[in-house]
Amino acid sequence: MNEPASVYWRRRMVAIGGVVVALVVLGWAVGGFFGGGTQVEDNAGTWESQPASSPPPPPPPGATSSSSATSAPAVAATTTSPPPDPNLPCPDRSMQVTMETGAPRYKVGQRPLLRLVIINAGPVPCTRDISRALREIVVTSPDGVNRIWSSKDCYRSNEPDLRIMQPGERRQFEVKWAGRTSAPGCPAKRTAVQAGTYSVIGKLGSLTSAAVPLTLV
Repeated sequence: MNEPASVYWRRRMVAIGGVVVALVVLGWAVGGFFGGGTQVEDNAGTWESQPASSPPPPPPPGATSSSSATSAPAVAATTTSPPPDPNLPCPDRSMQVTMETGAPRYKVGQRPLLRLVIINAGPVPCTRDISRALREIVVTSPDGVNRIWSSKDCYRSNEPDLRIMQPGERRQFEVKWAGRTSAPGCPAKRTAVQAGTYSVIGKLGSLTSAAVPLTLV
């Protein structure tokens, strides 16, 4: 029996709609299985993570924690010794006084160069009075008995000269000796020194250097 055309087309539309629905359902199932698409993006754990340094919740009032594993490790207190004060005076034991000459021998009539050297031989900086009133260069006979000349005989000063000296620092003071005698009070009469061998020592207050030889020829 032939059906009217309108019925035929209604049945075809229903059949086509069923096919379309089936294809849509199949597409969702395949996408969910293979994970292809933004709908299955997994952000699990992103919102639950916490900083590693988050402190544990405080115990209830009156309670003490029995666990030491989660407590922060104790940090040992460190102390730094203050640097030495360079304004403190240099003790005598840290000072070194030496004597040098410009040459081992000079001709009579020349002016020998005499050099007093002061060194901070200690381990720390300190302050020392190295004024002219405390410095002295002395020329004696070889045995040290006869005093022939001193740099202080004709010079008077009470002015201090405080200097901060670093460890190992060297300060030197030079004079050119006229080759004549002198005496305390600086008498006008002075005698020219003859050829021979003499000793020279340096002083800084109570500190005295070893003697060095000086020959006049």
